[in-house]
Amino acid sequence: MNLSNQQLLDIASKIAKKVGKKLAKQANGKVRTKSIDKHDIKLIEDEESENLIVNYLRKKTEIPILGEENHQETEFLNGKVWIVDPIDGTVNFSRGIPISSVSIALWENGQPLLGIVYDFNHDILYSGIIGVGAFRNGKRIAVSQNQKKSDSILFTGKPILAQLDDSVIKQWFGYFEEFRKVRMIGSASLSLCFVASGNGDVYAEDHIQLWDFAAGIALVQAAGGKITYEKSNKNKFSYIVKATNGQIKF
Repeated sequence: MNLSNQQLLDIASKIAKKVGKKLAKQANGKVRTKSIDKHDIKLIEDEESENLIVNYLRKKTEIPILGEENHQETEFLNGKVWIVDPIDGTVNFSRGIPISSVSIALWENGQPLLGIVYDFNHDILYSGIIGVGAFRNGKRIAVSQNQKKSDSILFTGKPILAQLDDSVIKQWFGYFEEFRKVRMIGSASLSLCFVASGNGDVYAEDHIQLWDFAAGIALVQAAGGKITYEKSNKNKFSYIVKATNGQIKF
């Protein structure tokens, strides 16, 4: 089955919207909890949504799938791999906070090719193919042209794997002081979409899981930004990630 990147993007877009529209009907804080730990929550809706996405991708393509919940068909990023986060921003979703998304990326040999992020609370589909462009509901988007941190917005977050000792907190606030504003919205994928759209300028987060950022950084690069990601030491899927408009050194 030899499909073009555009065909693969269309496949991912279709199932992301289908699953997202179903989630939007449930996005009222009435959810079914599977497990809770100190800094995270797992929902039945996560598993059900991932099952729908995985079954559709299996039907339409022959590409292995790496999912957040249960479908880790590969541990490696050799060749093409779908990377799926059925609900990015699960805690937000569980509390009725309208900042969450369905995130689907396609990577090849450890590098992003394309990304889909569906903001189902607002019916906004972000889509992009690196080398082609990035789009918001079909309209082309681009990163900002800000060159100074003092004029810029930094998006970040606290991953569940991060340990906040005094040195880390001091480093964080050192970063914060350099920017006009800092935003922590509870969804890495949507944070990266805001950078891709030029609404923000920089995204940075340490020890974040691959499925949380895989689609978002594809969109930033497709929109003309610069991305870096390197393995962290927390687990085999954790990374240190930075994405900028390409103008700001960070």
